[in-house]
Amino acid sequence: MPETCTCGTTLVENARFCHRCGKPVFEEPHVIEAPPPVHPPPAEGKNAARAPLPVGFGNPIALRIAFLMSIAIMVLEMIPFLQILFVVWCLIAGWGAVRLYRRITGLTLSPSSGARLGSITGVLTFLSIAVVMALAMLFNGKELIQQMVHQNPEVSQVVNNPAALALGFVFGLLILFAMVVGFCAAGGALSARWAGGASSK
Repeated sequence: MPETCTCGTTLVENARFCHRCGKPVFEEPHVIEAPPPVHPPPAEGKNAARAPLPVGFGNPIALRIAFLMSIAIMVLEMIPFLQILFVVWCLIAGWGAVRLYRRITGLTLSPSSGARLGSITGVLTFLSIAVVMALAMLFNGKELIQQMVHQNPEVSQVVNNPAALALGFVFGLLILFAMVVGFCAAGGALSARWAGGASSK
């Protein structure tokens, strides 16, 4: 800081201006204001958070609906006279799963997504049937085998051959899996296709 002004006046200590001519003793530094930070619009984040999950085992809504439909099939299968309509119940379960998913989420599924939702229903239904069959064989296996042998004596040859028995059991499970999953997937695909056609009209 200079001691005298250009006009010759002795400056007061820490003075910003000359008390005689009013000239500034020193120039103040020029502060450049930084522009405010630009934030992304919040609408994009909300839209990304609301993006629907694909239909699969990672979708909790689809999984709950499929589980509910599989329970419905198992309840119907416990009624004696309704067991013969097992294929119809599988088709209706796949159909109903797509309908319920659309009612809960408001989304219209494509036929492939409907088939996936029906397949999940079929897989859960098959697992439920397999568990029931395993429990039945565990507690009443001997009685069931005796009844089968009594009704058809040729079954005793298969029962006495463990390898043939295991092969027949696995083959039967594969056929049951294909039927349950296939018919549930077909019901889901038909429901999604019908809903898509109805909404496009």
